[in-house]
Amino acid sequence: MRSWLAALGRPAFVAVDTETSGWDPWRDHLRLVQVSAGPHRPVLVVDTGRVDPAVLDPLLLDSTVAKVFHHAAFDLRFLARAGRRVVRVADTMLAQQLLDGGEAAAGLGLADMAAFRLGMTLRKDLRTEFVDGTELSQELIDYAAADAAATWGVFDQQRHELVGHRLGPIARLEFAALPVLADLALRGIGFDASRWQRLVAEVERQLPGLERAVQRALLTDDSPRNLFGPEPVNLEAPEQVRDALERVGVVLESTREDRLRDHAEHPAVAALLAYRQVSKLTSNWGGDWARRVTHPATGRIHADWRQIVGTGRIACRDPNLTQIPKQAGWRACFTAATDHTLIVADYSQQELRILAAVSGDPALAEVFRGRGDLHRATAALVFGVAEDEVRPEQRDAAKALNFGLMYGMGAASFARSTGMSHDQAAATIERYFATFPQVERWLTGAEAAGRRAGQVRTALGRIRVLPRDDTVSVALLARNAPIQGAGADMTKLALAAVERRLAARYGPGPGRTPGLVLTVHDELVVQVPTVDADEVAGEVVGAMREAAAELLGPVPAAIDVAVRPCWGAAT
Repeated sequence: MRSWLAALGRPAFVAVDTETSGWDPWRDHLRLVQVSAGPHRPVLVVDTGRVDPAVLDPLLLDSTVAKVFHHAAFDLRFLARAGRRVVRVADTMLAQQLLDGGEAAAGLGLADMAAFRLGMTLRKDLRTEFVDGTELSQELIDYAAADAAATWGVFDQQRHELVGHRLGPIARLEFAALPVLADLALRGIGFDASRWQRLVAEVERQLPGLERAVQRALLTDDSPRNLFGPEPVNLEAPEQVRDALERVGVVLESTREDRLRDHAEHPAVAALLAYRQVSKLTSNWGGDWARRVTHPATGRIHADWRQIVGTGRIACRDPNLTQIPKQAGWRACFTAATDHTLIVADYSQQELRILAAVSGDPALAEVFRGRGDLHRATAALVFGVAEDEVRPEQRDAAKALNFGLMYGMGAASFARSTGMSHDQAAATIERYFATFPQVERWLTGAEAAGRRAGQVRTALGRIRVLPRDDTVSVALLARNAPIQGAGADMTKLALAAVERRLAARYGPGPGRTPGLVLTVHDELVVQVPTVDADEVAGEVVGAMREAAAELLGPVPAAIDVAVRPCWGAAT
């Protein structure tokens, strides 16, 4: 191994792959580490049962050589559990997602890429043969070497394509965020399962009463009956619910929640919405959910994080922590480690500030510089009144416009959300754009440019390919994708910036207890020793401002920060 490494020199990149005894870095083990420096050299295959992988540290820690993985988040976690840290990472899967422009394209597996790009066939059926105790046959060793060789060959093509499509800066951003997210997943977040189950039980007790209230509100003289009285409406059957609502005077084509909310003042609809909210909580988060998501070895939750989804946002599954109810009681179940505290920091009005920056509208930028109530200030400008004279309904209208126009909201949907007539809604939108004319020009220009090119870009270059045959989606994505994608860019810049400051304070070693434990859209949650919390909170805010400045320029960022023992405020 030392001989192979000594002859390596300083290549631009090497490909690294691992084989493991399973999928869980807390319960399974690293079996092999493979390194390819291209077709001119044999692949190095390290049996960790016979050779300490620490011998690879000079390469893994060399910041002049990029280490390319396929789905690096998996490999980095196993390497971290083996005590190995990797500096300067790249990833063929993330590179392909950037090249695909956010399309839900198939073929992100290494075998698919190797077949398409290199004409190689990889025996992925052998992947499950590396269980503990299995003899490493020549067939398995050859398979492992082929994976590393394929990763090198794929990236050798991708790196030129990334440059050709002007995706180099956004690739560097993604590759910098990658090890931070891998550490976040490995670290996990504390979870109070007993408290969660008490909340679920409390909600479940409400459900029968809420269902009875809906049945009473839907009951009419012409409701279907049987020998024993009125026939209950199956609240899980949309056709039955729609028919029952029609009998009480609410005519709807769909019983989706967004349609129901247009009639929320009707007692039957209000009762149905209340029932659905609680029913959704119990079905999504009840039963054995708490037991299933708590890792038996750590007692924490280690979600499966997906770094690029759609416009570039981060998502997760198993479990989906981005969908946890926002009420403080639920979020209070997610906790810091012993003697540690959570710093919860999020960008306030992130996408609106990005809109102000990319549009260059001086009036909207000035609203943000005023540091007051954004929606009240907007209402004052749009309706031509002093801020202290803004009525609640005017502020609500301004808020709906601020958030809705970048999502393609028109007069009809604005009228529904505010109770205005269509003419009033259209006139208010016209006044809004007269107040912020460069916002209108940017939104119109972004849509037109997207239709012409078939794609849009964020300020840092992230591409989002637009649908080819869906007019509504094209209009929506052309306006929103550059904004939402820039928000994702900002959050990922912030992840890397926060990690740099934490590494400077606590060291860069893998398995560090202080560190990021959660990110949800524009929010970062950091676990630190309680004695350091207030000081580190200032560093987190500073890092997030540093990241925001790259996208917002003269538009100020606003960051809300709280220091507490759990994600949500304890109640």
